[in-house]
Amino acid sequence: MRVIILVVLLFASFSPLNSQETSKPQISKVTMLPSEPVIPSGDCKASTGGYLEMKDGRTKLNKTELGNFLDASLRAGYIVTIYPQTKRGIFVNMECINALKAQ
Repeated sequence: MRVIILVVLLFASFSPLNSQETSKPQISKVTMLPSEPVIPSGDCKASTGGYLEMKDGRTKLNKTELGNFLDASLRAGYIVTIYPQTKRGIFVNMECINALKAQ
């Protein structure tokens, strides 16, 4: 009798878990839009990206060096996305506002 009750309880506990299976939505593309219209500025011609590296080959930048890079990139008309530092260095994606407007 205990075995039958145990089997019934076991079956009852698995039944709701199987019936609650739902399909999860898949994200195919995420596009970030500015909150205000972007005014073309600077003289950039194309978007670019890659790991930051100093002229002497260093990939670890101090705050001043990173700030100087950001200042120059923003003045040139780039939208800059900086990713967290990894073993290879700091990855940066730079979208050229002028190139985005031309599309």
